[in-house]
Parts: sequence; structure tokens; C-alpha cells
Amino acid sequence: MKLLLPLAVVLAVFAMFSGKGPGSLADVVKKDFARVRSAARSVQGDIKTIRSRARALQKQKEKINWKPAPTVPAKKPSRAASTKEAVPAAKQPTAPETAAMNEARFWQLISETRTAAENDTGRQSDLLKQRLAKLPPQEIVEFDRIRHSLDKAAYTWNLWAAAYVIEDGCSDDCFRDFRGYLISLGHGPYEAALRNPDSLASVAQDAENGNWENADDVAPEAYSSATGGDYPLDSSDLSGNPRGKPFDENNVSALAGRFPRLFARFR
Repeated sequence: MKLLLPLAVVLAVFAMFSGKGPGSLADVVKKDFARVRSAARSVQGDIKTIRSRARALQKQKEKINWKPAPTVPAKKPSRAASTKEAVPAAKQPTAPETAAMNEARFWQLISETRTAAENDTGRQSDLLKQRLAKLPPQEIVEFDRIRHSLDKAAYTWNLWAAAYVIEDGCSDDCFRDFRGYLISLGHGPYEAALRNPDSLASVAQDAENGNWENADDVAPEAYSSATGGDYPLDSSDLSGNPRGKPFDENNVSALAGRFPRLFARFR
């Protein structure tokens, strides 16, 4: 637009030299000025079109040359680190805890093996020996100490008389087997028999059916099996007179009055 005014002046001068008057000169200038403005608009339109096309071409060029931004791959952990993260450290196996042997645990072993053996005394002794052989040697020794104290507590004339009634006669060896059998029956029958031997009428069997002789003290064998060594305790039988008042084996009526239920069942 800045070029229009100089261009109009040039045209006016040209008209003056060509012999045209002022009126016609004004008309010429107006016409020429209109044509110049039209041409200028056309040029401006062309410029806009060219700029628009240029922007379109630039966008197409950008699309053609566009590349995704490079991605940085995540750093892979080392194999050792991956293993540590993926797999938690396994807990070290611990040795099974073993409760100290005491009288409660002693009776628990007796009860469990009696039940597992279905009241078969010989089978119970085998199971008990297997269980003891898996214990630490000191536990086996302590088990036998408890058994010995229970055997000693049952070493009475009263219980010997009860065994005599059941078997219609009972020697020293018979009474030893009977005490082992009594312990094998469990805590309840054992304690009840200490208080009143006649209570055995509901639970005990005779020597043959009850297999008294196989109610052994299995601790020495279990110890040898576990250690391969000699047993450290004295395993000899009890000797000497039992506690209490001796019974008269020839006084049958006295025994019947003393143990009525045993006498009724076994005689």
C-alpha cells in the first residue's frame, strides 16, 4: 500500500506530458488508483495462499520426518538381584521341638501307644520302643526313671494280692509282669488301682489274655537302638519285701471279701 501514492504521482506527471487536461487527469488517476488497489488485493490474496500452502507443506514435511522419541530401556536387574527380589529367602528348617520328659509326657506316650495298639500289650511295647528310639538318649533314660518310680510305687502286698486273685496264684516273676501290665493300661487305671486294686475288675485281663509278660521295660532296648551303646541305668528287678501287710494266700474267704469284684470275675 505504501507504493500506491508514488505510483499515482508518476501517472499524473505522465498524463500532463501527454497533453491531457486536469479533469481527464483526475479520472485517469482514479482509474489507475483503483486498478492498483485491485492488483494489490490480488497480490495480498496470493501471498496468503502461498503462506497457507507453505504451512501445509511444512506440516507434511514434519509428518514425514517425524520419528518417535527414543525410549531408554529400563535397566534389567542382575540375575542375582532378580533372584533375591523374586524369591524370598527360605526359612531354615528347624529341628522339631521336643518337650522335656516328665510324668505327664510319660503317660501321654503310654496312652498314645495303647490306643494305636488297640489294647494289644505286645504291640504296644513294640510301638513304645519305636517312639523312644527317636528321642534324645537323655529323654529315654528319664522315661525309664519315671517308669521305675511308678513300678516301685506299685510294689505293694495289696496289689500282689489282687494279682494273686486274678491268676489264682502269682509268683515273683508274675507280679513283676503284672506291674508292667498295670503301667501299660495308662494313668487312670494305674492310679485307681493304687487306691483300690478291686477297680481293676473293669479294665484288667488275666496274664494270658492281657499278655502281661510282654509289658516289658523297653527303654534299655530303645536306648541301645538309638545310640549303639550300653544302657547307663541298672535295669534289675525290684527285690525285698513289698510295702504293706502280707496277705494269706490260703485264706480264700479273706481275699474274696477284700476284692469282691475281682473274685467274682476271675474265680
